[in-house]
Amino acid sequence: MSDLDITKIPGVMRSNNWQKGARLMDKWFSDPANTVPANGITSTDIITMDWVLGFSRARQVYDTLIAERIWLNDAARKEIVKLLARKNALGNGQQRFRLPRMLQAMENEAIQFRVIGGNMDMLIGPMDDLRAALGNFTFRVVVGGFVEAEMTEKKVASGPALKVPNGNYSVTIEEVGIYIKDSYDFNDPTGKDQDLGNWNFESNSVGRTGMNGGTSVHNSDFRKWRTANGKGGDFFIYSDLRILRQSENNTFIFKR
Repeated sequence: MSDLDITKIPGVMRSNNWQKGARLMDKWFSDPANTVPANGITSTDIITMDWVLGFSRARQVYDTLIAERIWLNDAARKEIVKLLARKNALGNGQQRFRLPRMLQAMENEAIQFRVIGGNMDMLIGPMDDLRAALGNFTFRVVVGGFVEAEMTEKKVASGPALKVPNGNYSVTIEEVGIYIKDSYDFNDPTGKDQDLGNWNFESNSVGRTGMNGGTSVHNSDFRKWRTANGKGGDFFIYSDLRILRQSENNTFIFKR
C-alpha cells in the first residue's frame, strides 16, 4: 500500500514495551543494504540468555535440553568425535579440548541444537517481545573437556612390554556452553511472502488479522524498502554464552 511506512513499526513495538524487537529493527533500518545475513553486521549485544529465558516457552525448551543432556545423545557423540578428529586430538595419552568462546569457533564446533518456535507458535503463540525480536530461533550447544586414548600392553621379543593405543577413546565433558543464534532477515522461498501481522500506527496495536484495523505487513515490504532506500541489512544475532560446569556422568567411550 502506498501509505505504508514500515519505519513506524519500531515505535509501535516500543509502545508495547517490545524493546528488544525495536532495537533489532532499528539496526536493520540503519545497516547498509544486505540480503545475506552472514555478510551483515552481526548483533552480539542486544539479545541475552537471561532475557530469553524469562519467556516460559523458551525456558521450557532450555530446561528440557538440559534434562535430556543432549550433548551426550547419539547424534551429539558423533559430532564430538568428528570435532576431535578435526582438532587432531585423537592421539596417544590425554588431550584437552576447550570450550570455544569466539563466534566463528562456536559456530564451527556446535554439536547440537534445539529450535524454539515453529509454525503453530507463529499462528497461535503470544504476541510479545520475544516474537518481535526473534520469531523462531535456536539454542546451540558447544562442549569442552578431555579425550584419552585407551592403552594396551604389547609384548615385545625382548625388554619390557610396551603400552600402545588399542583404538578405544574415552571422552569426558567438563563444560557445556549454550547460546542463541538467529537470522534477522526478510527473505522468503520463491513464491512465498511471509505475513508479519497487522500494524495499526494510530492505536499502536498489533494483530494477526485486520480485526485491529491495522495495515497488513509482509516480508516483501521490507525488501521493497531496502531497494528504495539503499539500507536494510540482514544479519545474524548471537547471545552471550551460558556455561554449565559438569561434574559426573559425562563420559562416553568410542572406538575409532
